[in-house]
Amino acid sequence: MDLDLPNQDAVASKKRNGRWVVAVADGMGSRRLSHLGSKLATNLAVSCCLDNSEDVSAKELITDIYTQWLTGLYEINIEPNDAVTTLLVTWGNSKGDYRYIQLGDGVICSSNNNHSISEDELFSNETTGLGLSKKLSDWRTGRGKLDKANIGLILMTDGISEDIEDQLGFCNSILKRAQKGSLRAVKKNLKGLLHNWPTPHHTDDKTIAVVLINE
Repeated sequence: MDLDLPNQDAVASKKRNGRWVVAVADGMGSRRLSHLGSKLATNLAVSCCLDNSEDVSAKELITDIYTQWLTGLYEINIEPNDAVTTLLVTWGNSKGDYRYIQLGDGVICSSNNNHSISEDELFSNETTGLGLSKKLSDWRTGRGKLDKANIGLILMTDGISEDIEDQLGFCNSILKRAQKGSLRAVKKNLKGLLHNWPTPHHTDDKTIAVVLINE
């Protein structure tokens, strides 16, 4: 069903000098310009991750992204409250080291770890985002290592993650299938999955990003 609404999800990625970064965001549907907030957030997250040193602290990086996002909105005369968006980012190097930050709903999963939910939690992040969050503690941060046992990462907005009970199993399945196929086949399979999403009458935007190691 085409509701003629702007896509509130956004995704951006880039590689430079042996480093890579992927960002996805989901603009809050109740905010009229959230599609602009999400696009700005992903683009700035990518540039900030690559422009800062690899060992930049999570606090410094988050502050840099948030400050630039607020400045960018100000320059186009948009109030942050009208452009609220989640933000999920992972970045790393050719050695397999990676880091991640997350604000708001959605999931970042590796082959063997759901970074978006702790063992002692029943639910993932409480709904928040850029334009709402005032605390560093609202962000999830961490790091990991990609290798033959942990072959990749998945980032997905809650249009996907909310419909999946076994998020880790879902991510692992996609990564294993992606590892066996060509890049073209991976894109085709993911596009088919999203276009034929099994949850009926589900109109939320859906975005998924896949990071695979080179063997």
